[in-house]
Amino acid sequence: MKDNIRLERAAGGIVVRVQAGRKEVLLIDDAYGHVAFPKGHVEMGETWQAAAIREVAEETGIVAQMVAPIGRVEYFIERDGVQIRKQVRLFLMQAKTNGAPKHQVEEVRRAYFLPWPQAIQQLAKQGYSNWSWALESADVLWRWHEGDWEKVWRQAVQNLSDTEIDDLWRQVAELNAELVQVADNELQAVAGSWYQKANLDRGGVATTRVPCDFPEEPAVATAVLRQAVESMLLQPEVSVIEVENLCDQSMGQQFRSVCVNPMYAGTVATRLQKSQVIPCIALGFPFGANSPNALAAEAKHGLADGARELDVVIPVGAMVEDDIWTVYEHIQAVCSVAKAKAVDVVVKVILECHFLSPLQVAKASLVSIAAGADFIITSTDFAPGGALVADVALMALAAGNRASVMAAGGIHSRTQARLFLRYGATCLGTQSGMSVIRE
Repeated sequence: MKDNIRLERAAGGIVVRVQAGRKEVLLIDDAYGHVAFPKGHVEMGETWQAAAIREVAEETGIVAQMVAPIGRVEYFIERDGVQIRKQVRLFLMQAKTNGAPKHQVEEVRRAYFLPWPQAIQQLAKQGYSNWSWALESADVLWRWHEGDWEKVWRQAVQNLSDTEIDDLWRQVAELNAELVQVADNELQAVAGSWYQKANLDRGGVATTRVPCDFPEEPAVATAVLRQAVESMLLQPEVSVIEVENLCDQSMGQQFRSVCVNPMYAGTVATRLQKSQVIPCIALGFPFGANSPNALAAEAKHGLADGARELDVVIPVGAMVEDDIWTVYEHIQAVCSVAKAKAVDVVVKVILECHFLSPLQVAKASLVSIAAGADFIITSTDFAPGGALVADVALMALAAGNRASVMAAGGIHSRTQARLFLRYGATCLGTQSGMSVIRE
């Protein structure tokens, strides 16, 4: 059992500064003859981020600030006959001063900044192979940071016109594609055989066209919207009468599906059995804090009660700290149950993008697909933020033709719905289905 194995955690940074318009990277020559990034042990009571900032300062004398998480590697070592699981995270950081590094003599032979191209060469010659992907990821993240795309694109789109959104997308589309590519490169390097096998089985990262066309004729557009709506009723205070009424409304409007909590799986399946509306339940909702075994059991019971689709929340905290292995294990537990059924069962994975960086959204999408997901979903609608067009577009690029994308959370109007469908969603999770189809 991995929980019984001793753990050691370390954190560090790829620290960047810009001198005379030239991007430079902080490197160290470590005690083992390698060129590396400064990093070290996470001490008791520290966060990953605090440890990374402290270790950079201790090993190099450079004070740096956080920009974004990059990624994580895990491996096993043996010390004094004891097996140890090492967990190491790197963060993109920005130097707060332009002073020369002063290395920690006890552990580091030298600390220095190098221009980006030279750093690539040095790491290729003397770097650690398990971090071979990291500098490319840092480059993409740095350009996202320099362009202020989190503010200009990801968070601002909801308040812009279609023309403004399309203009912005043309500027940031290539960078989004690069985010997907470096996420794939990282997973190929660190995830293990399960990711590589999934890419062979389902095809590698494929491209998709964003934005796509949406019908202009109102009646045709309304029909498309009806078939995209998943009516959701997941609040804790919901009554069985409200569930039945939602089923009746969804059948009358010919919506795609109805999603409820697992205790109502039988109610929804019975109510919808003579219609084309799909009964769906949410698993591990809304926090994604269940164990894989609990998720599998919940899935089995829900399918036995008549559910035909399963919306499962990833362990969000695990993805926040780039623990792709735990995320995969949770999703795969549900997908295994689904694939064992004689009838087709669709698994839709909720990422809760509000808590994730863009690179983590791309990684979570790719891990979900590798685990067997048929759909990837933006949000639970329980986080402070719901679906963002920027996240939907990024997820669509990651999914390609291997999976579909569902926008969920905060969708209350036809205008919003239309925009999400244009930018790659094929399904809309909402409590406002009637507002979405209203012309």
